[in-house]
Amino acid sequence: MRGTRNKKTAEAKLLSGIVTRPKRNERVDFMLFMLVFGLLCFGLVMLFSASQNTSRENIYSIILRQLGFAALGLAAMFVTSRIDYHFYKKISAPLFWATMVVMYVVPIIGFASHGATRQISLGGISFQPSEVCKFVLVIYFASLLSSKRHSDLKNWRNVMRFAIILGLVALACVLQSHLSALVLIVAVGFVMLVAAGLPWGWLAGLGGVGAVGIGLLAFLEPYRLRRLLIFLDPFSDTRGDGWQIVNSLYAVGSGGLLGLGFGQSRQKYDYLPEAQNDYIYAIVCEELGFVGGVIVLALFALLIFRGIQISFAAKDNFGTLLGFGIVSIVALQVIVNVGVVLSVLPSTGMQLPFFSSGGTSMIIMLAGLGILMNISRYSTQNKI
Repeated sequence: MRGTRNKKTAEAKLLSGIVTRPKRNERVDFMLFMLVFGLLCFGLVMLFSASQNTSRENIYSIILRQLGFAALGLAAMFVTSRIDYHFYKKISAPLFWATMVVMYVVPIIGFASHGATRQISLGGISFQPSEVCKFVLVIYFASLLSSKRHSDLKNWRNVMRFAIILGLVALACVLQSHLSALVLIVAVGFVMLVAAGLPWGWLAGLGGVGAVGIGLLAFLEPYRLRRLLIFLDPFSDTRGDGWQIVNSLYAVGSGGLLGLGFGQSRQKYDYLPEAQNDYIYAIVCEELGFVGGVIVLALFALLIFRGIQISFAAKDNFGTLLGFGIVSIVALQVIVNVGVVLSVLPSTGMQLPFFSSGGTSMIIMLAGLGILMNISRYSTQNKI
């Protein structure tokens, strides 16, 4: 009788939310953690080399700052890996709309950097809300797409709801003159809709509207139009608009098979702007060669593959969509950044995860991957 009564009491507490769901696994996925940690260490080493000419007053200034951001990011990753990922579903709506408010006030209270107002400062700490927005959008979409009310994407009303949400995010990015964030966030949203079962007809229609909108934004701004034209023939203006991409190609080409050696890059010395940021992959290829560049891409490919495995092995649709969205952010950033460095895509300000300098991007990326690690705790697959 006592055993039956205790069992009923435990079930009642579980239903009332007093007792949390039992964890299926106590440890996060080891392979995922090692890939993240390995890429982080690799990135910090390459950032130290790439920033040598940038930090002329103190050659350690950029790397020391980035080490601080990495430490904060690892702390954030540890915290998010311990929080039950179902918690984010409960707060997804208020979290998204609060983020949208911040996104829309950035042009009003933010400060300009590189010709655009994309950052705000709180207590002396500056950050880009768009970096937070892309992960918050993933959480919100995962929550909506996994609910019964929005699971049917054949209903045009449901599709239009998601289109409106993406439109609001896109408009906020336009007001910040942040086209790269707009492209990434909208692309992540589309990937999640496809993963949730969006019919190809709707995908083609919404994709066409998005492509036309991005095209108009490119043609309405002279500097964006110049970037597009110079992408078609960067060697037509090697001392002007084509300077950056031409020197990026020189860096990649001069690396050869095995590279010039760690720290031996020539292009980082007043030739390649943003060598420590958007174009750091060019320095990787110059110093470590084709082999080093392939190793970096292979590590990212393994991280993405493992993340997809964990997502599909999640115990519910919310976990699957949430994990898949987080992985898509990493994948799209790598594809765009490397594509720009190799002149496969038009130039845009997209950072390479773990390698490029930047505090907000580093911290938020590691925190997001911490959520993926928490999903792995509930994964139905065996650990490696």
